[in-house]
Amino acid sequence: MINFANTFTENNMSEKIRDTSLEEKAVPDEERLEDEYGLEANDDVDSLSIYPNAEVRVEKVQFSVLHLKRLYEDRKELILNPDFQRKDVWKGKQRSELIESILMGIPIPIMYLFETANGRKQVVDGRQRITTIIDYLNNEFPLRDLKILHDLNGSRFRDLDKKLQGIFEDYQLHVYVIQPPTPERVKYDIFDRVNRGGTRLNNQEMRNALYGGKATKLLKELSESEPFLEATERGVSPARMKDQYIILRTLAFLLWRNGDLQEIKGMEPIEYKSDIDDFLAKVMIAINGCPEDEVIEDVRSKFLLAMKRIHRVLGKDAFRFEPKESGTRRPINMLLFETLTYLFTFEEADNKMVKSLVKDWKKGIDKTGGAFRESVDATSSVIARFENVEEILVEIRMFE
Repeated sequence: MINFANTFTENNMSEKIRDTSLEEKAVPDEERLEDEYGLEANDDVDSLSIYPNAEVRVEKVQFSVLHLKRLYEDRKELILNPDFQRKDVWKGKQRSELIESILMGIPIPIMYLFETANGRKQVVDGRQRITTIIDYLNNEFPLRDLKILHDLNGSRFRDLDKKLQGIFEDYQLHVYVIQPPTPERVKYDIFDRVNRGGTRLNNQEMRNALYGGKATKLLKELSESEPFLEATERGVSPARMKDQYIILRTLAFLLWRNGDLQEIKGMEPIEYKSDIDDFLAKVMIAINGCPEDEVIEDVRSKFLLAMKRIHRVLGKDAFRFEPKESGTRRPINMLLFETLTYLFTFEEADNKMVKSLVKDWKKGIDKTGGAFRESVDATSSVIARFENVEEILVEIRMFE
C-alpha cells in the first residue's frame, strides 16, 4: 500500500513551515507580499548572504541618448521586455517633463541593465524613461504642459531647432550594467532591491520582468487556457501572477522529474537544490533559449492533457483537501496541483479507479502532513512528494 509517512529528514533551518493554499487571505497587502501569498520563500532573508563567494560584477557606464536609440533599434542589443508593464505607466505630463529635464541638462536617475552572456542588455530599472526618450526621438508625441521651456509646448523632436536636437541626442545617461558571471539569484536580488519603490513586485512578477520570452508567453497561454480554468474552477487568482507561479513550478518540476532539464541541447544540466527561486529562474532561461520547439510543445501538451484528465476523472475538488468538520471548503493546494498534474501526465492515470486511490492518498497526506507541510521546498521534500505520488501509478499497474 501507499506509504503516507513523512519521508524527509533534511534539517534546513532556513526553511519555514508555509501555507501552500492558493486563495487570498484577509491580511494586509504588505503582509501578503512578505511571504508571497504563502507561496514562496520569505523575502526578509538577505539572499546575498547565501552566496558569500558570488562574483558580482557591476560596471558604471555612460550612453548618449542617440547611442541608446541605436542599441535598441539598430543593433538590437537593448531589451525593453514589452511583455512586462508596471501599473504606473507614465502619462503625457511625466513624459514631457523628462524631455524638458534632458533639454535643460538636469541629471535624471541612474538606470540599471543586466547584460546577458551574448552581450544583450536587459532593462531592469529605467524602462519608462528609455521608452519615453526613444519615442520622443521618433516623434511619437509632442511636449505639453512644460513649466519652464513653455515655448516648446506642442513640439515634437523634428520641430526642435538643430541646436536643441543636438543637445538632446548628446545628453549622457548614467547606467549601471550588471555583467556576467553574476549568478542569476544575485541578479534577482539586485532587481528586487532597485524595484522596492512604490508597489513592491512579488517573486513571480520579478521573474516575468527578468525572463521575458518563450517562457512568459507559455505561462500566459497556459494560465488563460480553458483546461486549466476548468480543472481549477477558476479558483486560482490571476492577481499578482499567482496562477502563472503555480504553473511555472509545475512545469519546472515536470521537466526536472522527467529528466528533460538534463537533455536540452546547448544548455547546462539543471538540478534542484532546495532553492526554488534559483531553480525557476534557470528553467525560464532554459525555455527561452531552447533551440528545440518540440521540448516546449511537449511540456505544453502534457500540461493541457493532464488538466483535461484531472477534470474528467477527479472533478471539481481535485486540488483541494476534504472539507473541514465545519463543512468549510478548503482552498486549492499548490503542492497537490504540482503532484497530481505530474501523475496525470501518465497514460495509466486516465482511469476511473484512480479517483478512489487519489482520494485515499489525499486523506493520508492531509492527516500526516510530512513533505506536504514542512520545509516544502527542501530537495528531500520535493523528491518525497513525487515519489509518494508515483506509488499511485504502482497501484494502478497492479490492477491492469
